[in-house]
Amino acid sequence: MRFVLNNEGREWALIDLYGEKPALIVDFSRPALASRRRKGSIRAELLIKAINQGPGARVLDMTAGLGTDAFILAAYGHRVVMLEQSKTIYLLTQNGLDRAAEDPGLNPVVGAVGLQHWEGTTPLVAAKGFDAAVVDPMFEAKKKNALSKGEMQMLQSFIGKGSELTPFLNAANVLGIKRSIVKRPRSDRLAHRDPGPVYQLEGRRSRLDVFLNSA
Repeated sequence: MRFVLNNEGREWALIDLYGEKPALIVDFSRPALASRRRKGSIRAELLIKAINQGPGARVLDMTAGLGTDAFILAAYGHRVVMLEQSKTIYLLTQNGLDRAAEDPGLNPVVGAVGLQHWEGTTPLVAAKGFDAAVVDPMFEAKKKNALSKGEMQMLQSFIGKGSELTPFLNAANVLGIKRSIVKRPRSDRLAHRDPGPVYQLEGRRSRLDVFLNSA
């Protein structure tokens, strides 16, 4: 395997054994994320607008990845449960949360999120009472992404690219979650399942498709 998790020391990292790409580290204290946390609002963050509730909503992030979306939502005041299918990415993100919990300024945000390793075959019996579900299938954006091209390649080597959406949307329906939000590149025009999203919110680089479930 080209990319491996280096779990020696306090700060864990996903490293490239070929030495071509910089180490990938989950750091919730990085300046760019701190700025987004301070400015987090319905006007500033498309995902907060898509959830369409004031602080306190319960959100199920079904594709946690590196946890950035969940952290922004938690900083706004929502309570978020993150699910991650890749054990490697789960461990990397959990290490980032553990380190963030040691920071007095970030500890309250960490307290509003939970991360679980979910392989997709385990029934989500306890996942009841959520107001919204979020799915980010990690389609590779054609324009500049929040992650560099190298970081995106490292991440996608573990979680895949362009995951099938239907299982996630069906799971949200079964769990009685009324609102499902799917993140896609803005330029993506692939057909959705029938029925399609009720509406879409477009940002500079991405688009959110909002499904209102009948369950």
